[in-house]
Amino acid sequence: MQDVVHFHGTYRYASRDQLDHAIAAARAALDDDDAPEVDAAWMRCFVTRGTVLTVNLTSRVDRFSAAAVFELLASAAIEGAVEARLGDRHIDFFPSSGL
Repeated sequence: MQDVVHFHGTYRYASRDQLDHAIAAARAALDDDDAPEVDAAWMRCFVTRGTVLTVNLTSRVDRFSAAAVFELLASAAIEGAVEARLGDRHIDFFPSSGL
């Protein structure tokens, strides 16, 4: 069973091309996952504006697949972070690499 997890935060990228590439890499990572229950549809909840990706998502998602996605997004970002919460409890944090 998957928990209802809230992900919130922003990442900024050096260029729009880098933002688009990071999102494409994250989608590809989910597509490569062998687990049939992995659903990349929740990534449609991301909002982009210029070089900023905003995440504000509350959903039942596989936490390990989500962590892989946010680690990929964070690795290409120059600033920002996304926090994961389960109710009032902080469960994970994905800071940018600060390239």
